[in-house]
Amino acid sequence: MRAAYLIARREYLSYVATWGFWLSLLAVPIFAAIGGLTPALIQSSQPVRYFTVIDETGQGLDRLIEETRFEERRERVRSAIEMMARGMGGDDAAARALAIFDEDPDGVSRAEDALQAVGLSDAASALDAGRTKAVQVDPPAQTVEALRAYLAGDQTIDTPEGPKSLFAAFFIRPHPEQGLELVYLSANLTNNDLRTDVRNILRANMREDALVSEGLDPDEINAILDIRPLVTSLDVNSNAGEEEEVTFADRAPFFVALGLAFILWMAVFSVANMLLTSMIEEKGGKIIELLLSTARLEDILLGKLLGVAGVSVTLFAVWGGVGVGLSTLGGSALASIDPDLLELLTSVFDPGLLLAGLFFFTCGYLMYGAIFLAMGSLCDTLQDAQTLMGPVIWILMLPMLIIVFSINALDSMVIQIGSWVPLWTPFVMMARLPTDPPFWELAAACALMVATTVIVLWGAAAVFRQGALGHANADSVRKLLKMGGKKKA
Repeated sequence: MRAAYLIARREYLSYVATWGFWLSLLAVPIFAAIGGLTPALIQSSQPVRYFTVIDETGQGLDRLIEETRFEERRERVRSAIEMMARGMGGDDAAARALAIFDEDPDGVSRAEDALQAVGLSDAASALDAGRTKAVQVDPPAQTVEALRAYLAGDQTIDTPEGPKSLFAAFFIRPHPEQGLELVYLSANLTNNDLRTDVRNILRANMREDALVSEGLDPDEINAILDIRPLVTSLDVNSNAGEEEEVTFADRAPFFVALGLAFILWMAVFSVANMLLTSMIEEKGGKIIELLLSTARLEDILLGKLLGVAGVSVTLFAVWGGVGVGLSTLGGSALASIDPDLLELLTSVFDPGLLLAGLFFFTCGYLMYGAIFLAMGSLCDTLQDAQTLMGPVIWILMLPMLIIVFSINALDSMVIQIGSWVPLWTPFVMMARLPTDPPFWELAAACALMVATTVIVLWGAAAVFRQGALGHANADSVRKLLKMGGKKKA
């Protein structure tokens, strides 16, 4: 066992004692944070987009669009203030913030004061970043030809930010069959959000006019359009109260389990690939011969698996520590901005899911690590390894494809069958856990996975022995696969 320990120690230090390892280790949470912040940064960094509306119907639809978009903006700001205030101080804080905000019933001038009243002065900038960046201006010209120069940037309009080009122009024209025709002009061919907003406003107005023409009062129309059933999702858990509703905290474990399944997949693939490349390098550098002269094959195999497993533990420990630190330091701030996100973060540290993740990672790592290590013992170069990795990569990819296509149907027969395939069980069963599969099914699938792990380790040890001693190589596998495909002359 001492030889296995020394080999594991050497394997572990060969990774963690390098600057590249720690840089790549810290790069993961950094890039994860960048990935999470990028959509908000893109949204907040968008320039103000100025557009104009030319109403050729004479019905005042240009003013209608401006007023409706402002009302929608005010309602979004009001809802955001209510959510943030409730997360900070409950219903009382939300009521106090809304009372201040509603002192300006026709605008949003009291938004910052409302946030400051409940201790959220730092959130005012975030609220500004989330506001609309499309501003309606008076038309600088009345024809399509005349507006093309403004849309192309050859001519500019006067704005509070200085001279700017026109982002878009809308022409509202009478149509003999549809009633109205909306003509949209913009140099931006990919962003259709503004066009969709204006179209929806006109569609709602046209429907209201049609109902008014049938003799309905506008207030009655609004009341009719607001008719909808009250949908309540009750918790069927036997421990829940009789009328206890399902909350985001109840749904969070599903998202966490899916996330852990993907993390397990990436971790298993990464560390197993480490074993493959390490084995090929040692075999090519004649290091494996030196190890064989001082240790048994079993000790070498065990030491390599334990060494890279220690690298995995280091990865999870650092990432977990970063997660705990961020949740501790930013928990209160996160609760004030998005309580649901805080509940999701709290669910990540559920002991049941973490222990299950550790168990599935251990089995998955031992299976795939042994397979990759055995493949590495058969290969002299990375090119040889690539020819053998194809089938294994497909085996690794299939459970992820099953999970992706079954996210909204985790109780489907396909994913149930997939969880019984031992090489897929660590990932698919992890994703299924929040659905509470029958205990016998969970126990049986895990027992089959453990048995398969033992068989894979035994088989990998036999292949490793032949490959390390030079009795077999990648050509041996190719010849084995071709057996039976040739006929005797």
